[in-house]
Amino acid sequence: MNILVIYPYIPYPIDRGTYQRTFHLLRELAREHTVDLIALSENGERIENRPVFEEFCRDVRFVPFQHPAWPKLIPHRLFSRTPSSIKHWNLPHIAEAIRDQLKRNHYDLVHVCDIVLAQYFLDEHKDIPLSIDRSRVDLQFQTQQAAFNARTLKEKFLAWESLVKMRRFERRVAKRSQLQVLCGPDDEVFVRKHISKTAQLKVVANGVDLDYFRATVEPAPRSAQPTVLFCGAMDYTPNVDALRWFFGEIHERLLQRVPSLQVLIVGKSPTPEVQAYAQLPGVSVTGSVPDVRPYYRRAWLQMVPLRIGGGTRLKIVESLAIGTPVVSTTIGAQGLGLTHGANILLADTPATFADEIVSALQSPPLREHLRNKGICIAKERFGWHSIGAGLSAEYRRFEPEQRRQVRLMNVPFDAVTMSQTLDRIGHMIDSKQPHYLATANVDFLVQARCDTELRRILDEAHLVVCDGTPLVWLSKLLRRPLPERVAGSDLVPQLLDRAERLGWRVFFLGGEPRALTLAIRNVEARHPNIQVAGSYSPPFAPLDKMDHEGICERVREAQPDLLLVSFGCPKQEKWIARNYADLGVPVSIGVGATIDFLAGTVKRAPRWMQVIGMEWIFRLAQEPRRLLKRYSTDLVVFGAGSVREIARSLITSKAPQSA
Repeated sequence: MNILVIYPYIPYPIDRGTYQRTFHLLRELAREHTVDLIALSENGERIENRPVFEEFCRDVRFVPFQHPAWPKLIPHRLFSRTPSSIKHWNLPHIAEAIRDQLKRNHYDLVHVCDIVLAQYFLDEHKDIPLSIDRSRVDLQFQTQQAAFNARTLKEKFLAWESLVKMRRFERRVAKRSQLQVLCGPDDEVFVRKHISKTAQLKVVANGVDLDYFRATVEPAPRSAQPTVLFCGAMDYTPNVDALRWFFGEIHERLLQRVPSLQVLIVGKSPTPEVQAYAQLPGVSVTGSVPDVRPYYRRAWLQMVPLRIGGGTRLKIVESLAIGTPVVSTTIGAQGLGLTHGANILLADTPATFADEIVSALQSPPLREHLRNKGICIAKERFGWHSIGAGLSAEYRRFEPEQRRQVRLMNVPFDAVTMSQTLDRIGHMIDSKQPHYLATANVDFLVQARCDTELRRILDEAHLVVCDGTPLVWLSKLLRRPLPERVAGSDLVPQLLDRAERLGWRVFFLGGEPRALTLAIRNVEARHPNIQVAGSYSPPFAPLDKMDHEGICERVREAQPDLLLVSFGCPKQEKWIARNYADLGVPVSIGVGATIDFLAGTVKRAPRWMQVIGMEWIFRLAQEPRRLLKRYSTDLVVFGAGSVREIARSLITSKAPQSA
C-alpha cells in the first residue's frame, strides 16, 4: 500500500512520550508499506533530522510553520464554530503542501496524527480513506482539564465554550474518518459514549523500544536511599495534576513512614509549580535529561499518581521493560492489561497509594518479583514490532484489491481455494516480510466466542483458511459461500512439496519430541532435497510461562522461510501472534496435529469421511478421552450458533428494502 503520513511535528529526537509512539509506528508501518511523510517543523526546528526518516520513508517533506496568535474571545473565538485549539493549526501553506503531495502521488490511505490535522480532509480530499492516530482524545482531555482546572467563572465559561465546539468537531471528524486509532480501551469507551457509536475504532496500545530500554542481566545498583521516580513531560496537565495530588495528599504520609525518602521528578519543561517542589526535603527536579535510563535504573520504583486518563502511558511500559517496579493509579495504567500484585501495584486513594509505595520500598522480594514479571510482560506484549504489525494488519483492509472474506459467527475466513492459498503463501515468502496464517476449524469458532485475544488474532491474521467441511456447508446456507475446505493437514504436505522445489527453508516447532523426530525423518525421506532449517520441541508449559525469547532466538538463528508451529489451538495461534513480528519469518502457521500425521503416530480419516464432514468421528475414536469433551462442546455451541446465523440471515433477507 501507499500511505501518506502527516504529523504536526517532527518526532525526532524522541524526547517526548508522544514522539515515542509516532516515530515507532511510522517505522513499523514502513516495514510493510510504502510510506511518504509530511511533518510540520515549528520555527524550522529539527529539519536536520531528515536523514533519520529517509532511511525508511520513500519521500520526506518538512513544512516550516509558526503558531499564530491565539484569537481574542470577541469577536474571533466566540463566533467561530471551530474550537480555537483546532483552528490554531489551520494554515493555508500547510493545506497547499498537502494538496501538492496528493497531486504528485496516489495514496491508498492517509494517516494523520491527532485531529488537529484531520480538518484538512473534512472539505477536501474526501475520496481518500482517512485514519487518525489519537495520542489522546481531545474531548476527553479537555473535559478532564475543565474538571480539575476551571475554577473562576471566566475559566468555567471558556471551558464550556470549548467543550461544546469540540464535541461537534469530534463528531464531524468521526463521520469523515474510516478509522480512529486509540491508545487504550478507556479511550474507546469514551468515544463510544460521547462521540460516536458507529465510528470504526482500533485500540493500538503503546509499546517500548526493547533494545533501548533493555534490562540488565543482573539488577543495576539502586540508590543507597529509597528513591521514587516520576517521569514525563512536566508541562503536560495530567502530569502536573498528578504531582499536585501526590505532594498535596501522599508525600507527607510517606515521609512519616520512610523519612529518608528521595523523590526524582524527571522530564522536560517543568512548570513553576513543578519546579517549586524541589524546595521540599529529598525532592529533585531535573528538567530535561539526555538519557532517562540512568534514572530508571537508579530508582527503587516509579510512581504514576495520575488522576486524568487517556494518552500514551509510555512511562509505565518503559519502566516495566527496564526492570523498575511501578505503583500506579488504576486510571494511570488503564488499557495496559496489567494485574495488581502480579506485575504492577495499583491504588486509587492517598492512603492506599502511600501503603503500596511503602510496601514496595520495604520489601526487596516484592520489588524483585515485580521487576521480573514486568520485564517478562514487556517482552511479550509491548515490543513495537508486534504492535506496529497489528496496525499494519488493520490497514491491509484498505488495499485496492481487498481480500474477499466471509464472516461466520463473527470469525473472518478468506474465500480462497487450496491453489490460491499456496500462491498467496508464496508471495508472502517472496516479500521477506513477516506474516502469520490460521487454519480455522469449528473449534476456533467456538473458542473465539469467549476468547477475545483469539478473536483479535483471527481478525488481524494475514490469511485465515477454512479447515472444516461444516463451515463450508454453513457458508453456502448463508449464501456467502467459501469455495472449498483448506485443511491444514492437506496444506502442509503441499507446502513441503513447494519448499523442496523452490528452496524454502522450513522450521518445525512443537509436538512431542518423539513425534517431531519421526515427522522430520519422514519428511526428509519423501523430500530428499528439502531444507529443514531446524526443529525444536520446547518443554511443556502454559503460554505465559514459556521461554519465548529462548524459542525465538533458536528460530531467528535458523533463518527459515516457513515456520510450522504445533502447540495446539489456541496456544499456537497466540504464541505466533505475540512473536511473529520479532521472529522475522515470512510465514508462520499453526498446524496443530499435522506433526503427528507427518510422523504417522496419528492416522487421518479415510478420504470419504473427510469429504462428508465426518473426520471428527474418526479422530474421536482414536483419542476419546482427550477429544470427547471438546467435540461435545463444539457440537452444541456450533449447532446453536449456526441456527442463529441462518435465522438472522433469513430475517434480513425478508426485511423490506428502503427505496
